[in-house]
Amino acid sequence: MRKKIVVVASLILFAVVLSGCKLPASSPPEPSEEIAMTTPIVIVTEEPVTPPGEPGEETSEVEEPGVTEEPEEDFFAPPTSTPEPTIAVPTVTRPTQYTLREGEFPFCIARRFDLDASALLSLNNISPNTLLEPGTTLQIPQTGSWEGDGRMRNPHPTTHIVAAGETIYSIACYYGDVSPEAIIAVNRLEEPYTLSPGQALSIP
Repeated sequence: MRKKIVVVASLILFAVVLSGCKLPASSPPEPSEEIAMTTPIVIVTEEPVTPPGEPGEETSEVEEPGVTEEPEEDFFAPPTSTPEPTIAVPTVTRPTQYTLREGEFPFCIARRFDLDASALLSLNNISPNTLLEPGTTLQIPQTGSWEGDGRMRNPHPTTHIVAAGETIYSIACYYGDVSPEAIIAVNRLEEPYTLSPGQALSIP
């Protein structure tokens, strides 16, 4: 009787084991969406602000009450202008003789050197209407002075615009009491003192 009970129990146990083997294998638990989501990484590109009082921070000095610092003013020295060199105008002196240049005539020479025109003509045995060629040498009287109206023929100082055919010497005669040497010096001309029509000259 006991053998039967043991056999029956064994069969029942075996059947239970077989039925357990037929159950589907358990699958591993799926991770939840919350666990599967990755946490984003925040990259800080700015330098961290150092709290006041910590090393590395420049702290402003505490101003004492009632003390105000005035801003420094930039000092700029005024520009210094370079003075232009002074031009020495030659002084006209009376020579003992003078050789005429292109555009000059006896009355022009009398005005320039403050001569008595009649004395100049008499000393050189010429009349007022005598035409003299350039290169003619005149004897210059050492006494007397210009008589009549002023020696100036045209107002100056001024600016003279050169016309065709004019020379330094004819321009000096146009103004009367101006010497060619003065015009040359003021305008810093160089030999042979060639002028061009339309050229502007300063007349002292």
